[in-house]
Amino acid sequence: MTMLILSKQDRDEHETERLVESFTNQGCVVKVCNPNDFDLIVDGDLTKGVNYQGERIELPQMVLVRMGAGITPFQLAVIRHLEQSGVTCINSSNSIEIVKDKLRTSQILSRNKIAIPNTMMVRFPIDQFLVANNIGFPCVVKVVTGSYGEGVYLCEKEKDFKKLMELIDNLGGKKSILVQEYMGERPGEDLRVLVIGGKVIGAMKRTAPEGDFRANISSGGTGCPYPVTEEIETMALSTAGCLGLEIAGIDLLFDKAGFRVCEANSNPGFKGFETYCEIDVADKIARYVRSKT
Repeated sequence: MTMLILSKQDRDEHETERLVESFTNQGCVVKVCNPNDFDLIVDGDLTKGVNYQGERIELPQMVLVRMGAGITPFQLAVIRHLEQSGVTCINSSNSIEIVKDKLRTSQILSRNKIAIPNTMMVRFPIDQFLVANNIGFPCVVKVVTGSYGEGVYLCEKEKDFKKLMELIDNLGGKKSILVQEYMGERPGEDLRVLVIGGKVIGAMKRTAPEGDFRANISSGGTGCPYPVTEEIETMALSTAGCLGLEIAGIDLLFDKAGFRVCEANSNPGFKGFETYCEIDVADKIARYVRSKT
């Protein structure tokens, strides 16, 4: 089996190395490609229109896409070209594009009756009265597209929110911004639930470093195994399913009534999972991808 891993190899080098190892151990021929190094030719035969680093390449049997929220339109075009050429890509270009947009993700989850924090998109000039009445304070401010906990800020009070908005306005960065209800039931803690092929393979409780509220492992958080309850399993599988994700990291926030979905990730890092939960995630991903042929 020929396997292509699409990865920029900047922040997930560990995961890429582990995946190459696992696919190789399972008898696959693996090639890691940077999506920025492709040239696409659309003519009478799409299958012959894929060049990599200046040379035409034979299409692989499968493609594992290791790219998430930071994916560019060109990189999405590469995945779409491979899909239109008959190559199965996991995750699909459509699901990655959906999850890249946090507002669109929230809209889909809400439509499917999956519990999420109250969320609104704000525009400049900011109507603080509208934010106060629909979200309240404290609140979490997020960029629409982001990952690794970057572009996420906690505003404890209304004055903090006002100062942050003034700063963004003065910098000329009047991009779309999300304001989200702050779930303060267990500050600095959340759950990362890993879904592969319609199955939950485990849950990890993440704890933020001192002085931070973001629990991402990549931001210095720590982890420990967490029991997968029926509620956690149902919520994670429903989220991945309605977003079309075959491989997903679903982030859950603790709530008085149980949990709410914070985010879905189409390219979940798993170094923390393998470190703290002792689950061979790379092997499980490789086995699932191989089963799709």
